[in-house]
Amino acid sequence: MEIILLLFIGVLIAVAVIASRMSESYVPYPYKLKDVTFCSAQEAQFLTLLDKAVSDDFRIFTKVRLSDIVAVKRGLSRAAQKDAQTKASQRILDYVLCDIETMEIKAVIELEPASPQLNQQKRNLFLKNALAAAGLPFLRFKAQPGYRVAELNQYIHAKIQQAEHLKAAVPGGNKSQSQPATNNGKNGEQSPIAA
Repeated sequence: MEIILLLFIGVLIAVAVIASRMSESYVPYPYKLKDVTFCSAQEAQFLTLLDKAVSDDFRIFTKVRLSDIVAVKRGLSRAAQKDAQTKASQRILDYVLCDIETMEIKAVIELEPASPQLNQQKRNLFLKNALAAAGLPFLRFKAQPGYRVAELNQYIHAKIQQAEHLKAAVPGGNKSQSQPATNNGKNGEQSPIAA
């Protein structure tokens, strides 16, 4: 009888020890606020400028995941579909412009470092091609001072209007066939304000 009592006490002690360790490591909401700002200083400055340039016509969203605005086309193999979805979900867009009334997505804007690295160039190539397939303009600007509100406004509106004309020109309105707006000015010259 004593052996059974000792075994019972031993089991109780083991259960109590396991339960106390589990309660110490269990936290139902193990989160804390990150020690970073939502935008870098350059991104915040450009957002202020962008807001002044287009806030009458567009609502600006920051840090939008590419997979929130594009979908993977049907007809692909499961592996190809998963790969495309993974790539889209890993890309965060700097700014997305939406029509202020309809909230229709009109353009994506990226703020690039003054001297982009190779990985930034690869990232931008992927974004350019993915957004072109979706029929959205992809505008890139270098993180540098000297942008003027009026010029920024005209440039963005011109590129969005150009993309809308291209969409309208495609038979059946197939967005996937339209070409993206480029950052080049007339006759292939580089725009004075775009990257």
